[in-house]
Amino acid sequence: GVDGDLSDNDACAQVDPVVPAAGKMVVGEEGTGTWCGWCPRGTVAMDKFANDYDGYWAGVAVHNGDPMVVTEYDAGFGALISGYPSALVDRSTEIDPGSMSNEFFTRLQVAPDALITNGATWDPTTRELKVSVSANFQTNGTNGYKMICVLTEDSVTGTASGYNQTNYYSGGSNGVMGGFETLANPVPAATISYNHVARAISPSFDGDNTCFPATFNSGEIITQNFVWTLPATWDETKIHIVGFMRTPSGRVDNADMTTIDEAVTNGFVNACNLSVGEIQDFNVDDVLNIYPN
Repeated sequence: GVDGDLSDNDACAQVDPVVPAAGKMVVGEEGTGTWCGWCPRGTVAMDKFANDYDGYWAGVAVHNGDPMVVTEYDAGFGALISGYPSALVDRSTEIDPGSMSNEFFTRLQVAPDALITNGATWDPTTRELKVSVSANFQTNGTNGYKMICVLTEDSVTGTASGYNQTNYYSGGSNGVMGGFETLANPVPAATISYNHVARAISPSFDGDNTCFPATFNSGEIITQNFVWTLPATWDETKIHIVGFMRTPSGRVDNADMTTIDEAVTNGFVNACNLSVGEIQDFNVDDVLNIYPN
């Protein structure tokens, strides 16, 4: 019909956008466990960040006390938190995973000292994955930076009871939680899968600076290599490579998160070999059976 008031056809709004620093990716590590009834809160938060901030967020779910635990990662992360679920954003202080937004947006706007790029080669026959993590420095620096490489996997499932997720949100009495309020307590292993699951970390939780020179200048690229042989039970199409660098102060400076195919496309850079990563077989309880003699 006819517009009865032509004076209200204009509107004005002020927008205050968050502008990411060029090349910046934030690392979010979350402590979780299938035994933890409040941990669905972390699951929902991690999935939301992965969906909403793809390209700017590298999420890692560090499991504790369940079949998906990586012992070294769990020990290092557990020493920095007081309970579950808890999160560290760029290795800052402990926060609830449901409250990561402010720290994420703050860190997203901090210009990194280096731009990080993952490269790789992948042999589907031997299942050997070679990863190069390159830091293209945007500033002068001295030794004290440390490189870390993490492998995560999405859609992880299992049949053992340890894959049942304890769920205190069941029934809705503790509020809405991304659909967990409609699920049982515990959520049966047969009906749940886990994303962002830390599968391996190398060379250590703290990282290593062996391959960094004593001093370096803006424009220099420093690359470190990592090698793993992936178990046949892992789905290589669901694996993400998270390469990140820590500053001398201990914070995460910057990261890159890629699929294996994306890293292969980037190209592997042969350089300083930091470590051959150890892989734990998380599915041993699904394939090992002990019977009375």
